[in-house]
Amino acid sequence: MKKRSIVFKLFLLTSALFTATFLLFFVGQSLFLEKFYINKKVHTVQTNFEKFVNKYEKSNGTFEELSKFKQEFYEKTNAELVLLDRNGIIKDDKNYHIEIVDKFNNTLFIPLNNTFTIPEYSSFINLGLKISDPISVQGILKNNMIIPVAITTADNKTWQNDNIISDLKLFGIQLTDVKRNLYTKDFSNSVNKFDGTISKLHIPSPNDIRLANKDTLMQGIQHWELSVALGKTNASEMTTYTLGGENEIKSQIFVKPVITNGEIKEFAFAMTSLQPVNEAMLVLKDYYVYALIIVFIVIILLSFYYSKIIANPLIKMNRVTKKMANFDFSEKLPISTEDEIGSLSSSINSLSVNLKDRIDKLHVANTKLQQDIEKERQLEKTRKEFISGVSHELKTPLSVIRSFAEGIKDGVSNDTTYYTDVILEETDNMNRLIVEMLELAKLESGTYKLELEKFSVGELIQQVYTKLLFSIEEKNLQVELVFDSTIYVQANRNRIEQVVVNLLSNAIRYTPVGEQVKVSVSEYEETIKVEIENNGTPIPEESLDKIWDRFYRIDASRSRHTGGTGLGLSIVKNILELHHANYGVYNKENGVVFYFHLPKVKVIK
Repeated sequence: MKKRSIVFKLFLLTSALFTATFLLFFVGQSLFLEKFYINKKVHTVQTNFEKFVNKYEKSNGTFEELSKFKQEFYEKTNAELVLLDRNGIIKDDKNYHIEIVDKFNNTLFIPLNNTFTIPEYSSFINLGLKISDPISVQGILKNNMIIPVAITTADNKTWQNDNIISDLKLFGIQLTDVKRNLYTKDFSNSVNKFDGTISKLHIPSPNDIRLANKDTLMQGIQHWELSVALGKTNASEMTTYTLGGENEIKSQIFVKPVITNGEIKEFAFAMTSLQPVNEAMLVLKDYYVYALIIVFIVIILLSFYYSKIIANPLIKMNRVTKKMANFDFSEKLPISTEDEIGSLSSSINSLSVNLKDRIDKLHVANTKLQQDIEKERQLEKTRKEFISGVSHELKTPLSVIRSFAEGIKDGVSNDTTYYTDVILEETDNMNRLIVEMLELAKLESGTYKLELEKFSVGELIQQVYTKLLFSIEEKNLQVELVFDSTIYVQANRNRIEQVVVNLLSNAIRYTPVGEQVKVSVSEYEETIKVEIENNGTPIPEESLDKIWDRFYRIDASRSRHTGGTGLGLSIVKNILELHHANYGVYNKENGVVFYFHLPKVKVIK
């Protein structure tokens, strides 16, 4: 019974969810899609239109640049764009116009680029205008240019600019209201009557009209011109408005002045049709009827299907418990209801978590135990190596001391000075070994703290060189010192001195008689690099990483006649690691170079 109730609940929930989702989707489209689409399109065109104007203002105004900018604008918006001169006349290669001379001998310019649609052009041609014909023009005067409203010939033939007439009516101006006596030399921006004789005539051919004709664009331009002429629109600001009534195709108009050197050079005029939006919404309204029927059928089928697969949680439970049997606790059962299936899923999840927690703890304990065992093995190995090394190092001096002491006891020679000198020398060697072993143990203890100070690394090297001068002269070595005493570092001076002593002693020890040793200090942005280079036999490549180990010598015999205690480089390694310094060794063609880095500091004197 409960299984049926779960199926029924799931069926109702799924049906309600899908139904509500699709209803919200359809209602949202019906109410907001058209407004959203229009706003989005207007915003896109306006943004690209402003970008066009900005680019054009900054350009040289060449025909190639203008064509490129227009093409980019059209590709992004699919909208029409033209440039108007300061009087609102379309800028074009072919400047169609009429010039008349009035009774005051003033030359008045009548532009025709903005005027013609195909029907208007036919009626205009019927006027049969010729040069020297007298005509009467009704229009709006702007400087010496007349935006024509109507043109009448001497034989009373009349042509009317229907688009601008309709715009005049829109602003509440009737041609019958035009006063005939306003024609004076004091021109105004209202519709007036002008008489004159044609002095120039440049009219487009019918073919030119068919190629260039864009009725809606012309209407938009004329509407804007009239609005500016009547003071209803500020031409110096960005203007945007919608053209077209409820039953007409609507178009969005954008006009912006092109300003150069603080003056209006011309006007950019763009228009985009909103007809595709209206057509799309009409299609969508018809589509909704069929879509709702299909969606309702799909909702019923999907809800029934999902209710039938309610057994899916049981399949998941079986899969999860099998993984648990194989100690895989990565998967958990989802708990979405409070019925029996939800309770069982929760119990299985709790069992999985508890088992995983216990097994993880056992694994951690086992890992720690293995680590402890491995650490103990390593310590045991280290102890054995240390004892072996110490035993080997102490065995030789003890044997020498014993043999020479027995010689003295047996009276091998009456002069015991040589024997006692050897015994004292070996005692010193053993003492030095023990001191270095204690030193190394202190450095490796992990509790030793460095006290850092600022000092000149050049002065330190000079002092070490002076200390070891006897050994250098004894082997007749050529030592080259290259450093700048003004370079200071931040480190423990005593320990760095110990490092330099050990490395330079090694270089002296392994350099053949009469050869060269070089100590140099290189300066970098934040560090300095100390290099101690000696001529002699290079270190075998397999030994380069091992020479830092305690008691390690390159010669297999561990002969103390060719080296020291075997702890010097281990001490160097530990001191430099306590300083967190980079260090190393590499071979050159006829010798070896040891190096290390230290942080550089500035000292204000």
